[in-house]
Amino acid sequence: MSVDVLERRLENERQVAEAQSRSDGRWPDLLQVAGLDEQYLRLKRNGPCPFCGGKDRYAFTDKYGDGSYFCRGCGGGNGLKLLSVVFPEKTFMQRVRWVLESLGAGLPELPVRPRSSDAPRRSGEPLSREEFARRKARHVKLWNEARRVSVGDPVWKYLTGRLPELDAADIPAVLRFHPALPYWEQDEDENFVLVGKFPGMVAAIQGPDGVCCNIHRTFLTEDGGKAPVPSVRKKELSLQVKGGAIRLHAPASRELSIAEGIETSLAVRVFRGEACWSMVDAGGMEEFNFSVLDDIDLLRIYRDNDLPDGRGVRRGFQAGEKLAERAKAMGKRVIKYAPAKTGTDMLDFVRSLPKRS
Repeated sequence: MSVDVLERRLENERQVAEAQSRSDGRWPDLLQVAGLDEQYLRLKRNGPCPFCGGKDRYAFTDKYGDGSYFCRGCGGGNGLKLLSVVFPEKTFMQRVRWVLESLGAGLPELPVRPRSSDAPRRSGEPLSREEFARRKARHVKLWNEARRVSVGDPVWKYLTGRLPELDAADIPAVLRFHPALPYWEQDEDENFVLVGKFPGMVAAIQGPDGVCCNIHRTFLTEDGGKAPVPSVRKKELSLQVKGGAIRLHAPASRELSIAEGIETSLAVRVFRGEACWSMVDAGGMEEFNFSVLDDIDLLRIYRDNDLPDGRGVRRGFQAGEKLAERAKAMGKRVIKYAPAKTGTDMLDFVRSLPKRS
């Protein structure tokens, strides 16, 4: 890594920390100034989500003064992520700089909403050593309870139900079958309640250093269907390591393919013969850490041509575009694939592509 690149990275980290510190307790006002529809600031539970379009799954909690929200469909985030609703064209760092400029460019002083002195750690603050160890232990326990996928188990039924052409040899070691994944959901008092235990697929998300930094879970039924739960796919508690991916297969050459979902990535392997990593979702594609691409010359990006949300934003498609721009800026060759018709199932699209020799 060059000195210039390192200095830029350190400066970005400094700006992010400053933006988080200065915006603490001020997010409702900042988001209103930015132009976010007030309905997304008033909703405390079960409202429409500005990201995925769900009608009854979003809540704006601002629980720790960081503009936090949660959606049972697409997950949660903080005020910086909510800004992408009103500034979809801005990169993450451009949103950070907007916050810094807004708080220091003549805007009226925004009132600080104090947090309770005994409030838990807010999103964005570094994990303590104890909390990091606790979360890591959860990941290890979950992974060790799981076992390799075998023909006939629920994960095998689920994957081959979506991808009948899949061979057992094409299922990598980073995917495992867990016989009893616990599913937790918040009740009306925001207490977590165990809904039940379901068979499921667990996938290791590896950080830029190759070490597992999170576990992705898919909740299933014994016959390989999707479990009857609000969110079939969930990540475990984060270790705050950005830029990870589910590295399904190791690149055999200086080429790598990238897609969002696990099933799509496996289809790229089956039908195109390419090593393909899953970014999990659009957010993962946007945050993908390019330091792992030092030995990669050609990047193939399989982008979802998703339907626009309530604000006309196609997160998957735009995430793929941003990833391509970043790769080109680093001197990589990029080939982009996307269905011509919005809303096309990605497995059907990959099947339709010509075979590669």
